[in-house]
Amino acid sequence: MEGTEMNKRNEKQIIGEQISMQVIMRLRQIFQEMSKHSKFILENHKITVPQLICLHEVYEHGPISFGALTKIVYLNNSTTTGIIDRLEKRELVRRTRISKDRRQVHVEITDQGIKFINQAPKPIKDQFVDRIISLDEEKIALILWSLEMLVDMLGNEDSTIKIPTPPIHITQPDGNLTVENEI
Repeated sequence: MEGTEMNKRNEKQIIGEQISMQVIMRLRQIFQEMSKHSKFILENHKITVPQLICLHEVYEHGPISFGALTKIVYLNNSTTTGIIDRLEKRELVRRTRISKDRRQVHVEITDQGIKFINQAPKPIKDQFVDRIISLDEEKIALILWSLEMLVDMLGNEDSTIKIPTPPIHITQPDGNLTVENEI
């Protein structure tokens, strides 16, 4: 009996490793595609994707503290500070003091920053945006939920996005099989 249980554990471990490798390869593909688009944006618009994301979040949230911005964009404080320095140098954002406490600094977008953001490319390809909006809500929920699960499984304790559990009935990508989900 012990040998059979040991074999089952070994089989599970092997299957887990195979699935993990598939996940890693897909994540690498995603990273490569995003990297290509990032290079395109940098070459054609002279801004990095992290800068573009920070600029967009400053635009969306109005004057925002460095700490809040850092949490929203999932970057560390020094990286966010460097990004804001570069955006400020281009006069796309400005730092503003909100009290006598010199440490309390917020970042706000300038008129030039608003003009830039209105003409800026998306941080992800238009083709992706078009494809994602063409999906039904059930598939979008499943994608978001799956990504959140990946983040959690990879050990990100700071995961703050709360994605609702996907619908009970999920159509498989081949369109042929509907599965009852017990998540």
